[in-house]
Amino acid sequence: MIKKNKEHTRLEFGNGDICVAGGYTEHENNKITGFVLFTNQDPREIGSKGVVKAGEVNLEDYPVVMTFSKKESIDVVIKQLEKAKSFME
Repeated sequence: MIKKNKEHTRLEFGNGDICVAGGYTEHENNKITGFVLFTNQDPREIGSKGVVKAGEVNLEDYPVVMTFSKKESIDVVIKQLEKAKSFME
């Protein structure tokens, strides 16, 4: 569940109630920005199809959006997620 207060936003994973969807935007100069967006959804099996469907989306419609202008930035996030996962095994 995505929980917001005045100071921060907390994403609490583990119940299938956060939809996670990735995509990209292409700018006029042919530059690509990747994004991952997060939004609350009714609980479902973790990893199953979420509420966000393929196609054009307005990033302003989502409570949490991560944008990436360099692939290396994605690698850093993946590395930290893998580290967190290793502590749970």
